[in-house]
Amino acid sequence: MAELLPSFVKKVGETVQTTARITRIRFVNPENSFAIMDAVTRRRVDFTMVGALAAFKVDEEVRVRGTWVESKYGIQLRVETCEAVMPTTSVGLARFLSAQLTGVGIKTAERIIAQFGEETVNVLDHTPERLSEVKGISPAKIASIREEWAEKQGTRQVFVYLQGHGLSYDLSARLIGIYGTKIIPILNQHPYLLAKEVDGIGFKRADQIALQMGVAMDDPMRIEAGIDYALYDAENSEGHCYLPRPKLIEHAAKLLQIPVETIAQRMDDLIQKRSIRLDVDENGETLVYRAFMWNLENSVAREIARMVRASVQQGPTESDRSHIRRIETQLGIELAPQQRLAVLTGLCQKFMVITGGPGTGKTTLVKVFTAAARELDIPVYLAAPTGRAAKRLSETTALEAKTIHRLLEYAYQGDAHGKFQRNRDNPLSPGIYIIDEASMIDLSLMRSLLVALPDEARVIFVGDIDQLPSVGTGTVLKDLIQSSRLPVIRLETVFRQAELSLIVQNAHRINRGEYPVVPTREEMANPKCEFYLFNASTPEHAEKLVEQLVVDKLPKRYGMNPMSDIQVLCPMRQNSGGVEHLNQILQQRLNPDGAPVEGSPQGFRIGDRVMQLRNDYDHDVFNGDIGTVIASHGGKTTVEFDGRIVDYTRQKLDNLVLAYACTVHKSQGSEYPAVICAFLRSQSFMLQRNLIYTALTRARRIAIFISDPYTLRAAIENNRPSERFTRLSNRIAEQLDAKSDVKSDAK
Repeated sequence: MAELLPSFVKKVGETVQTTARITRIRFVNPENSFAIMDAVTRRRVDFTMVGALAAFKVDEEVRVRGTWVESKYGIQLRVETCEAVMPTTSVGLARFLSAQLTGVGIKTAERIIAQFGEETVNVLDHTPERLSEVKGISPAKIASIREEWAEKQGTRQVFVYLQGHGLSYDLSARLIGIYGTKIIPILNQHPYLLAKEVDGIGFKRADQIALQMGVAMDDPMRIEAGIDYALYDAENSEGHCYLPRPKLIEHAAKLLQIPVETIAQRMDDLIQKRSIRLDVDENGETLVYRAFMWNLENSVAREIARMVRASVQQGPTESDRSHIRRIETQLGIELAPQQRLAVLTGLCQKFMVITGGPGTGKTTLVKVFTAAARELDIPVYLAAPTGRAAKRLSETTALEAKTIHRLLEYAYQGDAHGKFQRNRDNPLSPGIYIIDEASMIDLSLMRSLLVALPDEARVIFVGDIDQLPSVGTGTVLKDLIQSSRLPVIRLETVFRQAELSLIVQNAHRINRGEYPVVPTREEMANPKCEFYLFNASTPEHAEKLVEQLVVDKLPKRYGMNPMSDIQVLCPMRQNSGGVEHLNQILQQRLNPDGAPVEGSPQGFRIGDRVMQLRNDYDHDVFNGDIGTVIASHGGKTTVEFDGRIVDYTRQKLDNLVLAYACTVHKSQGSEYPAVICAFLRSQSFMLQRNLIYTALTRARRIAIFISDPYTLRAAIENNRPSERFTRLSNRIAEQLDAKSDVKSDAK
């Protein structure tokens, strides 16, 4: 490798190795050890290096190897390996000691070197008590130096050990940053722990590390970890609560690349350890759960039974019926029979489900119900799974609505995941809880909600059973209905005003498996037209249409603001015609001159439309909220969400993504004035009826489909979405059919 020279500095792509002293730290991300640092070689060549460098300090001398890359900040050295080196001069050694040891300044370091000369490092390594020979160093300081020096030396040895076993420099730095010197026994005894504890290290990477550390292919630890991961992966990637035994064995054998017979033998050991639990379905097939998921599913069923069996009024009275008629008169509306039945049922039942498609009056029903409950002095609480859904609920009812997380007072207490403050020990207040967009509730959130509801509370779940299921595990709303043991009101009548909407008409047509009504060219020329279908046979053609519609046609024809009124929806994120590519195109067209956001790996610009990915209760911003980047300065980026100003550090920018386009899943619970949906033949494996239906029902005023007739028709006819393996409906039925008293879960 060549020593760095000025002539090499601008040769992008060249790999070099040099020894240099760190002169400035520009940026450090402690979460992943990434850092940007300035350095100078022994030949006084200044340069900037980037990589997993967080462990190094100013004035420390390092031997670095890397490749020159070009960025918007200029030419930088992307570091592949980096290790501290012992300086050879007394000046360099003094700088090194002062950088390595807390509380040891240059003057103290110079006194140490003056006392021991060339033996300084040897003294620190083997006889640090001799530091007492140096004037001005107290016994307490000696103890501190001894401990810190030993720790630093241990870290260097761990680096050498990990890289000697094939782990990259970046990964070694990250693992040492998390576990310190304990990483070696962890890798030797529990290497698969990394997949559960370290973000970005999944099972496959942990398995690769384990094999590099000498774990055998048929090691029982590896097989057990593989079975556990196969179940975990089924939960998180496909929403399953369990896997049939043959499917699990096949999946684990393929994952681990070992015979199915070996997997089957080890499964019995996991059953003995109660790491997995078994069930048997009506056909006698063995079903395999992770213990956590088995307990979770049973817990939800028990909590539902607890609520249902609590004391409850048996049926509506004539007084209730008169009360509802008065409310209708006050509000100037007339409920349909199904709606009136829903309100009466909700007033006398502990647990109820209301489901229906667009235009069937779910919102009107919630308004009447809240008015009726308030007149009866019954507190009503409104909630939804996401911030956008809660905001919509609040706007349509003129009442406060919260996310379920906020309702349960989710809080961080030094734990990255946080926890709910409302639980069995600190329950919610008695009253009626109306939970909207219930199709988005997964099994884990359902359990957290139910355990916080006291026996005196009542709960009504409102949702559209035909929409996409939750992103998380299970099909909770569907299972509540399919249990056939709970009061369920199905709203099927489409009201006259809604029936006139082509969006509503086509939503119901699609839900029945019928092709949507497509306006003629003359009808589409009418500014009142609500639904459009444009033919596109390639991703490139679709992207061009999206660009024209967002940037030019919709703003000119309807006066819409492309930054706030139009939402592009796609089935998937990657590839042409996907969210990420469309976001790049639309960012360039709608915000070409926005100043770059400092430290943004996503390439944000001032003025960009962005979406929050996680609930942040400290700043009152929630998953799915859409805002605009308004400033970036001094390591802080400011985003406006409907008048709320939120500041993001560089580390928190990962909570945001560009939002000119988003996935259909991410749009659930939201409504937009105009929606443009791109459904392409290349995405056929993702397309099914409930996805098309969900996308269309996000539109409030204008809906535009971009697809070819064959692809759209096939998607609508595909009413066999990937089945989610869940037994919640069976467990609810079993709990409510049981004669014995239902016992609540342990805390």
